[in-house]
Amino acid sequence: MQHRRIIKEGPIVLATAEDGSMNPEAASSQGLFLADTRFLSRFQIRINGCEPVLLGSTEEHLFQLSYLFTNPSLDGIPTRAVGILQRNTLQERSSGLADVHMEMTLVNWSGKAVDLELSIEIGSDFFDSFEARGVKRMKRGRLMDPESTHNTVHLAYVGLDDVRDTTRIRTKPDITRFEGSTMYFDIQLDVNERQTVRLELQLKSEATHGGHLSAQPEISGKPKPPWFDQGTRFLVSNATLDSILRRSTDDLEALMTEFPDGWVPCAGLPRFAVPFGRDCIITALQTLSWNPNIARDVLCFLADRQGKENNPWNDEQPGKIMHEMHTGELARLREVPFGLFYGSVDATPLFLVLAAEYLRWTQDLEWFREIRPHLDAAWKWIDTDGDMDGSGYIQYKAHTPPAPGSAALTVGLFNQGWKDSSIAVVYSDGSIVRDHPISLSEVQGYLYRALQLWADLYAAMPPSERVGAEGRRLQERADALKQRFNEEFWMPNKNFYAMALDGHHRQVDVVTSNPGHCLWARLIDEEHAQAVAETLVDPKMCSSWGIRTMATDERAFNALSYHDGSIWPFENSLMAAGLKKYGYVRAAQQVHEALVDASQYFEYRRWPEVYCGVTRETAGVLARQPDACRPQAWSAGVIFLLLQTWLGIAPRPFSRHVDITPVLPAGLDELDVDGMSICGSKLGLRIIRENGSLLLEIKDNPDNLDISIHPASHVERHLAGPELPAQVR
Repeated sequence: MQHRRIIKEGPIVLATAEDGSMNPEAASSQGLFLADTRFLSRFQIRINGCEPVLLGSTEEHLFQLSYLFTNPSLDGIPTRAVGILQRNTLQERSSGLADVHMEMTLVNWSGKAVDLELSIEIGSDFFDSFEARGVKRMKRGRLMDPESTHNTVHLAYVGLDDVRDTTRIRTKPDITRFEGSTMYFDIQLDVNERQTVRLELQLKSEATHGGHLSAQPEISGKPKPPWFDQGTRFLVSNATLDSILRRSTDDLEALMTEFPDGWVPCAGLPRFAVPFGRDCIITALQTLSWNPNIARDVLCFLADRQGKENNPWNDEQPGKIMHEMHTGELARLREVPFGLFYGSVDATPLFLVLAAEYLRWTQDLEWFREIRPHLDAAWKWIDTDGDMDGSGYIQYKAHTPPAPGSAALTVGLFNQGWKDSSIAVVYSDGSIVRDHPISLSEVQGYLYRALQLWADLYAAMPPSERVGAEGRRLQERADALKQRFNEEFWMPNKNFYAMALDGHHRQVDVVTSNPGHCLWARLIDEEHAQAVAETLVDPKMCSSWGIRTMATDERAFNALSYHDGSIWPFENSLMAAGLKKYGYVRAAQQVHEALVDASQYFEYRRWPEVYCGVTRETAGVLARQPDACRPQAWSAGVIFLLLQTWLGIAPRPFSRHVDITPVLPAGLDELDVDGMSICGSKLGLRIIRENGSLLLEIKDNPDNLDISIHPASHVERHLAGPELPAQVR
């Protein structure tokens, strides 16, 4: 299967085919993008009119793509006589321009002098990102003809909103000639001589009448947040885990994007290089034990864009947390509702969960006082617009289509949970659930988690905050929600929980991964926890490479689908954490091992957004999803949540007390932790497996945190299988 090559720095994304070419007709959104606009859509190099032969390519280094070619058989030049190294490098500049450097270095190994013609076909459609993904428009702005000089080519487009986008390409050496959309360079090479053709691309978007493009990402010249390297240092004894950890760290660095009010990770490349509320929050939750600064910036960014009014056009409601944000021409002209789109049922309760977890880990009361009005607004949304029928559950309806005569090209989302494809929520007979509002199981889990966390926080806050009564109220509400959920979502005939309740509160009776999130949220009753754990790791749900989104015996199951049988690493990390919380350590380790095994099928051990739910027995090899984003923020966050899970580390609210319940999965004999930010202090730990036991050393505890170590054997519950030998002493 052909690989894509994708890199990002700040708001710049470069996505090519494996050979460095760009084709605007490709299904995978190829091109050079600045924010939501494609500034280069076609790129193809040729030698004497022939495409070179690709020998290899890589995106291993941050912000740089490298491709190695040789020549096919040419008139007078034998095969593999010339080598060509192409390097594409991204570089932001503080002047408001974005730079991309492309270098083609040719070397002559033919044993004689050669004359070559290097041609580079270039072009730009200046498509909005939605157009690049297939949205058709009735009318577009003015695409200018290319203009050229001896060393410069200008490409330009003026949108219907009078925003002018320009791509300026400067060359060194000079262009021999420019015809149509192709630059030609005459190259003479002596034996073993090297020559380099350099292209410097400058991208710019500006309002033609001196206006300001609001909400655009910053072009600051800083490749990463100033706090990025201040995170916990994890050292692992397993080479595979170390590779995953290094790649995930690099991917998160690349995905971080600066806005005027902070740095947030964009969702994934190349199709979703913008902030998504749910994705930002889950990534921040996964990485709390590594770098809580991500959580702080994400919370501030989302609070600044919290819903303020009732607006059916973009599903905005007071207190609601955004789903996604775009800044391209279609969003600016309101041809799509995604400039700031709020069609997400789970981002708001997850916002409350992240705020609670951040406060629990940092005890940052000053931050809490500043953000509390946004928390209050989120609770109010949950009690009003979020609860559409007064049932006490958080629900959603399909986004309302635009009014007749509207210029809109698309509506929002039919389904508004994390499984948001139109066929993701189905009954066991395979029919799509159309009876809205829908109450998803995992969303009630997020609500329960928020209620429980804030109840504990309010109960433990200093008396000056005077929120003890609020804590008791939230705890009572959490208890009532748990009782009702376990009565109304439980399916005795399937010994599992329903995916959702439909608009008449009938069970959406399909076995899916959704209730697995409720283990992470601790919403599952103890009496049903074992049944849930057994179902999740049963072969019908758990393939060779992770827990599927749907059981194989369900009518709608499709291992190759997006949400109906595929495997998503991010939710596997949540389910592994939940299994360990309930004491099913071996089951959690089974999920961990499946994910690690899956990583070998992907370059750099990088988990993509999603992959197919096939098994080793039926397919022999893991099947990829061709259009899956990679890197993807919440896939990059997986390894950090897994490590936190095995550390079993949890601070108690507003105390100096930290609980640790350590386990080491198979293949990991030592886990070393330095500089973990917790309770306003730093903590260093080492866990070693020795003779069937776990030895835990507190290496660094400068502020004398009160550490309680709990052997995993005290909480472990076993499914079928041998017992774990690990102990803590």
